[in-house]
Amino acid sequence: MRGDERHALSRIILAKFQSNLTINMLSSKEKRRIRRSAEKTEKRTTFTGRGMDLNPFYPKTDSQEDLWTSLNKHTVTIAVGPAGVGKTLVALWWGLQAIKQDAIQKIIYVRSDVGCAFQRGRGALPGTLAEKMAPLVGPVMDNLAVMCKSQGAAEYLTSKGIIESMMLEDVRGRSFNETLIIFDEAQNTTPEQIKTVLSRVGQDSKIIVTGDTRQIDLAAFKTNNGLIDCYNRLANLNTVGRVQFSKSDIVRNGVIADILAAYED
Repeated sequence: MRGDERHALSRIILAKFQSNLTINMLSSKEKRRIRRSAEKTEKRTTFTGRGMDLNPFYPKTDSQEDLWTSLNKHTVTIAVGPAGVGKTLVALWWGLQAIKQDAIQKIIYVRSDVGCAFQRGRGALPGTLAEKMAPLVGPVMDNLAVMCKSQGAAEYLTSKGIIESMMLEDVRGRSFNETLIIFDEAQNTTPEQIKTVLSRVGQDSKIIVTGDTRQIDLAAFKTNNGLIDCYNRLANLNTVGRVQFSKSDIVRNGVIADILAAYED
């Protein structure tokens, strides 16, 4: 090894030693704060530095713009309306933009595992937890392809825990800070279940509750529906925003409005 190489190596070793010595002199609280700050910076840098930049959001309807505004303004937003209007899309887009701006750190996607009267429970299905959850988080994966420039964005965001999916029964007892909670398909819940999810909102967090009251899957939820109860019960709270979509807001495919109308006749 040449003299200049040994000198450069010595400086690197000395710098690391001095850095470690300084850190070791700090209290445990300060060490944790520095570690969290470093992890936060690394996550933010990685998110924007691997071709993961978001496409700009342009609302396609007035209701989508109202939903975006409500998410900016309110701690709790309730979005109700038919399939295809972009409720989940706008919520995810807003959440990723907030992560990029360092306003929140992650997105929790919560969904009730309710399908039909004869459906097997998610736990009865074969495979790992991720494989069991895959059908439930389909809306997330589908929408990420629209809003992110990178084709691998969906896999990256979920694998790094920036977007975490969770079944309704796993929410109890949790507390989510600096998080956007998206509670999807909430029409298939009871008022008690909605209350449980709403009470998980921690510091600097927001929650959006979405659903379509025309798609209540089980008879038990028709008489005791959490989404309808939530929409009416929280109507007068200043911290809660409500957005009502209609068939005229459907942007997924124009034929959906015609199909829904045919089924309502």
